Amino acid sequence: MKRTVLITGGSRGIGRQMALDFGAAGYNVIINYNKSRDAAMEVVNELNAREIACQAIQADVSDSDQVKRMADEVMFGHVDTLINNAGIAHLGLLQTDSEQDFDRVIGVDLKGVWLVTRAFLPDMISNGFGRIINISSFWAERGSSTETAYSAAKAGVNGLTKALSREVGEYVTVNAIIAGLIATEMNDRVPPDALFRIVDNTPVRRIGKPEDISHAALFLADGKSSFINGALLHADGGY
Repeated sequence: MKRTVLITGGSRGIGRQMALDFGAAGYNVIINYNKSRDAAMEVVNELNAREIACQAIQADVSDSDQVKRMADEVMFGHVDTLINNAGIAHLGLLQTDSEQDFDRVIGVDLKGVWLVTRAFLPDMISNGFGRIINISSFWAERGSSTETAYSAAKAGVNGLTKALSREVGEYVTVNAIIAGLIATEMNDRVPPDALFRIVDNTPVRRIGKPEDISHAALFLADGKSSFINGALLHADGGY
């Protein structure tokens, strides 16, 4: 059976690159997006032009009803590879951030991983096979000043990954990629001096590219990685 990957936040940045790379590797591709419909359709059209089956589904991953609807709309009959990539960031000091700011980041970056995984995990277990790959961040381990909610959410993703890998490892492997600073639209606002400091502290002397994370995800999704479970794979240039 041809494998099917669902990529949350698949319309831009890392998610877009993963959609293209997994399609090229022979997967059916499902792109989840929330607001970026035009960008999602561009990816669908690009994959369809290559004769790769692709579907885009709108859903806010922090909303359980929308996640359930997304699961019902999958047209390939199954999802055996889930990449929890959707994420948002918020810059601000803890003492000036609002409760709404915190809830929004935690809702997408952590609760969203929990909701989407819960929606697709039962079928993976029933089929006796699955790959779950969560996209985390190096700030989960080091903490980022002015990004307390984001750092906390990604640390939660690491804990969720470890815990779930113990629950379902007999049938489904669960791993996370600890991404370094990646050249995406979300990171365009990083100040030049901060960017310089990060590169200066990264042994490979550059920031990451979306392909760096996509290639790591392809590795974890491959059947040859079936003994890797509960891993936090660092793709951060050694920062």
